[in-house]
Amino acid sequence: MNYSIQNGVSYEFGAAALGGNGVNFCFAASGCRTLFLCVYDLDGKLLLRVDMLKYHCFGNVYSVYIEPVSFRDIYYSIEKDGRILKDSYLKNVLKVRKWGDARKKGHIDPAMVYDRDYDWEGDLPLKLDYNDIIAYELHVRGFTRHTSSQVAHRGTYLGVTEKLDYLKELGINQLVLMPSYFFYEFDSENPIRSDVIYYAGEKEQAREKLNYWGFKDAFFFLPKPEYSSAGDFIREFKDMVKAAHKAGIEIVMRFYFPDGVNRNIIIPCLEHWVREYHIDGFFLMGNSLPMDLILTNDVLSDTRLYYDGFDRGWAVLNAAYRVNRFPALCSREYMTVARRFLKSDEDMINSFINAQSDNPADLRRVNYITCYEGFTLNDLVSYDYKHNEENGEDNRDGEDYNYSWNCGVEGTTKKKNIISLRLKQMKNIMTMLLMARGVPMLRAGDEFMNTQGGNNNPYGQDNKVSWLVWKDTNQSRELLSYVKELIAFRKNHPVVHMPSEPRFMDSLSCGYPDLSYHAEQAWYPKLYNHIRHIGIMYCGKYAKRPDGSNDDFIYIAYNMHWESHEFALPKLPKGETWTACISSDAQHEQEYAQSLKEKTDSITVEARSILILRSTGRTG
Repeated sequence: MNYSIQNGVSYEFGAAALGGNGVNFCFAASGCRTLFLCVYDLDGKLLLRVDMLKYHCFGNVYSVYIEPVSFRDIYYSIEKDGRILKDSYLKNVLKVRKWGDARKKGHIDPAMVYDRDYDWEGDLPLKLDYNDIIAYELHVRGFTRHTSSQVAHRGTYLGVTEKLDYLKELGINQLVLMPSYFFYEFDSENPIRSDVIYYAGEKEQAREKLNYWGFKDAFFFLPKPEYSSAGDFIREFKDMVKAAHKAGIEIVMRFYFPDGVNRNIIIPCLEHWVREYHIDGFFLMGNSLPMDLILTNDVLSDTRLYYDGFDRGWAVLNAAYRVNRFPALCSREYMTVARRFLKSDEDMINSFINAQSDNPADLRRVNYITCYEGFTLNDLVSYDYKHNEENGEDNRDGEDYNYSWNCGVEGTTKKKNIISLRLKQMKNIMTMLLMARGVPMLRAGDEFMNTQGGNNNPYGQDNKVSWLVWKDTNQSRELLSYVKELIAFRKNHPVVHMPSEPRFMDSLSCGYPDLSYHAEQAWYPKLYNHIRHIGIMYCGKYAKRPDGSNDDFIYIAYNMHWESHEFALPKLPKGETWTACISSDAQHEQEYAQSLKEKTDSITVEARSILILRSTGRTG
């Protein structure tokens, strides 16, 4: 066949079908002695070998347009000085491997042209209000890989889609995906380079330690093919996003850009995922990211940006240029404070109450108590020490100090009192997280007591250590029900998750500040270093329900002391009384209800327990 080869356009890197019957190829390469574009049919027959040095645009950029070419029927490679050059803007590949398949040294999956043809059926990013979000972090493969997930397509994008009804029932409206772009799980010691040497007939390389998480160099412009149940992984990923949006659930993706990755690709990469995959946001990770340019990018102006390096300085920049409207700080700070308060560390009361109310309007907070790295919630209350022996590094890897407490016994136990205490501690910290003002981000599986057996760094474990084992026991069902109740309570009471920080004053002249602290005496909190309990009251007059009515008064009694404490209850407006509605201490729920019938100005809360009360009886 005769092909027309001419100078191409340079405004879109990689391979792109730009209309007509042709394909545009545009690449950057420096210091080339030779640079060839090789085009193959799907049977591997070489169709064209184009000398790209003849099609130099400017700088390090080379571009060529070839026609007639059916973009769905070819794949391509780039050869620089006799070596295969990595296409950093690669947007599609021919799926040739399954998860865990070792690849030959120098092998790169066949590069294909991205196919934009997809019916989104009017889908758009959801743009939910920050104060309404309940986030849920998961690993696409690990979420449903175990047989206990009971899905038909385990460990895939379609498996996540099958679980959307479960997530919606739980109350989740945002998924945070661990790296779901295309990375090679076997390459941890020899990261993908841009000058990989290709040897025909090379023997299969020795299997390296598997990288299960995916925080490494990668092809950042396309979904991971091995997370799909069939060959068309791009369509399956888009189907997952579209189905999630129909269920009212946003999709946020973690992106880690290692130091060796050219920072010039970051913004085009994020723009591509927003335009082509309708992604709602990104959790950005890496050093020296061009955050000032990302924050001022018009395409990303209403895309969520989670980052652990934000501070108020970023907020000032954001306000000055009126660009991205959804930046949020997501750091370990809340996790550390909540964990230390949970295990009754000294001098934590001030840090805790600040963490519960921290949520500036110009730079939101995303809080978590567990995430992909570190203990699961179950392990947090079951282990004092990490147990990473299975990782093959003599237990030297992973965080040494996790602010955890095993409640008296290391690991599994049959002692009923310890089992009961652990369940209560899990409820306690879940209550802290879901009653904090910032966006709560749950770790997948924590709601039903998933465990990693004390492993706090299973980055190379592709087994039931890192997969979710969907427990169905009396305790797991109790915790799951409790988490659902907390999420529903949070959604029903906007005063708990206001879109800005409290003012601690009676700005409505209604007789109550928006938020206040209490102890044994109402309005007089004890904030000394040895104190481990506090009462927090939210005045419902400062928040409106969807129907326009005022919210209830909410009072949360936190007692992380190993002794019971009396909490004074502020006097409510005429005709209203305090009613106990949620307690982490199931054994004393009836006692709390009875106590409030007998005495309305105070209540005694048991050791290591949290009690939530709300006002009832309002007539207008």
